[in-house]
Amino acid sequence: MLSTPLYIGPGLGIGTIVLVLIVLLIVAISFGLILWIPLKNLIKWMFFSKTHK
Repeated sequence: MLSTPLYIGPGLGIGTIVLVLIVLLIVAISFGLILWIPLKNLIKWMFFSKTHK
């Protein structure tokens, strides 16, 4: 009779949760950087381009 272990333990579940959280954190930081760089350039353009003319 072939018996397959069905219990994988808490380690695999915790590892999966941590991995998903890390991936979500990387995605959130990426979106933040994608939005921050144009905003930074816009702020620079708005405040510093008028004073140097």
